[in-house]
Parts: sequence; structure tokens; C-alpha cells
Amino acid sequence: MKTNETNWEIGDIIKVKLYKKGIDLKKLDLENPIFIQGASGIGNVGLIAVRHMITEAKARPLFEVMNLDMPSVAFVQDGLFADWSNIFSVTVYLWRRPSAGRDLLFSCSYTQPLTPMGSNIIAHVLLKNLEDMGVKELVSLGCFGTNNYVKKPKVYVSTTSKDALGDFERIDNVVPLRDGRISGLNGIMPLMASSYDMLGVSLLAEGLSRISFNPRSSKVLIEVLNARYDLNIDLGALDVYSEKLEKEIEKLKLRLPAEQIGVPEPRPGTDVDSYYT
Repeated sequence: MKTNETNWEIGDIIKVKLYKKGIDLKKLDLENPIFIQGASGIGNVGLIAVRHMITEAKARPLFEVMNLDMPSVAFVQDGLFADWSNIFSVTVYLWRRPSAGRDLLFSCSYTQPLTPMGSNIIAHVLLKNLEDMGVKELVSLGCFGTNNYVKKPKVYVSTTSKDALGDFERIDNVVPLRDGRISGLNGIMPLMASSYDMLGVSLLAEGLSRISFNPRSSKVLIEVLNARYDLNIDLGALDVYSEKLEKEIEKLKLRLPAEQIGVPEPRPGTDVDSYYT
């Protein structure tokens, strides 16, 4: 080895935790797998969408990537250290579909790395393992933040391929994202996907920025995935949650004075007040 060369793998620092002992991620023999991720973010729209799909598909946890970019503090109770670091981990789930369908890998995380460096490291570790498993298509789900509650959210798409952009635009209710910034894992993962020979796609559903639960927005993301990949994920539960939330919003409107500023209201129009991706 030349003196200016290094033989170093990031996996030497960040190991993946396998949920089944002895499994070899490179030998899973997956059928043209797709990777779909949703991390915590504005309205938790992508996270809730992925959690719903994992539940409906009965996907099984496959491996976990520890996030080292977390607070450097240890909690102790009755003389023992409490292992709380797993709440910062990113867990990957596998859904082996029937022989006629493509297999799905999902990831979700209830937290985000604290720094850009932390996001980049986690992204590289995930992408390297996905590459080993034969993933060629990565879809990241997130929120296009709005100031008002949107009853019929649109979905904004960004991709690393013009052909793929055209394919998504042909799906009802999907429009290209003309400009903006997509932060954290929701943005850096599809951006870096092409470095690992994968198509990178971001789908952002309109959603009210000030609340942490936008089931109507999560639902439209899955509708796009159902149309694009023929997933047939049932959406009944998200409909129920959406109706309950909208009833609460109506009650809130009735309780507050008419001059109250900033009350979230359903709006039929298509103009977006603002967004914070």
C-alpha cells in the first residue's frame, strides 16, 4: 500500500445491528427491491406514512444503524446505566412480497442526527448496505410545510432522473418541486443515492407545519406509492384519523374569537402560503 493511501471503512466505526443472528445482508436474494424511508420532520408526515406501511404490510425489522450523532450523556438509575441510545437509531424493515411483486425495504427514525456531518455519515452507512442488498430505487417521504390545514394536499416530487420525474408527474396530484430545500435524512438520502447507482426520489406532501400529525398528508404519499409501485396498501385507518382531526379543527374554530389570528382552517384553493422543507 502506498503511504498516501488508506484502507478504512466507515463500517469499522458504525456497525449495523442485525435482528436475526448470522444473517448476511448480501445474500438475501431480494426481488428488485425498493427502499422507502421516512424520518421525523415537519408534521412527521413521512414518518407516519412509513410506520403505517410497515404495520399494514407486517414488515419485519432487518437491521438497525446506530446514530452516533446524539447527545453525549449517560442516564443512570439505581446504579445501572440506562440504554437509551436506540431511540436515535435508524431501523430498516423488510417486506417480502409475493413472487410477482418487488420486495420492499422501509426505514424510519423518530429522531434526526444533530448535525449535517451526522446526517451524511448515517446516509452513507445506509446507502452502502442498501447497495449490498441490490437496491436500485430509493424514495424519501416528507412534508411540504404550509401555514394552513390542507384538506386535499398535493405531492411535490424531486428526482435524480428526468425520466423518473416524468413518470411521477403522470400520477394524479403529483407536481414537480420547482425550488426549495429538503433538510436532514429526508433530503440527503435521495440526493446521495446516485453515488451508489440508485435512483433517488423525494415526495413531499402538503401539510400544516404547526402540528405533529397530518394523516391526510401521509395518506396521499401512500396513494402515490400505491399508484407507482402497485403496493395495494390499505388506507382506511388514515381516513379515520383524518376525519377525527378535522372535527377537532372545526371545534377549535368555533371556540376561538372570530378575530383570532392563525387558526388553522381547511382551504379548498391550490396556492401554498409557505413551506419549510
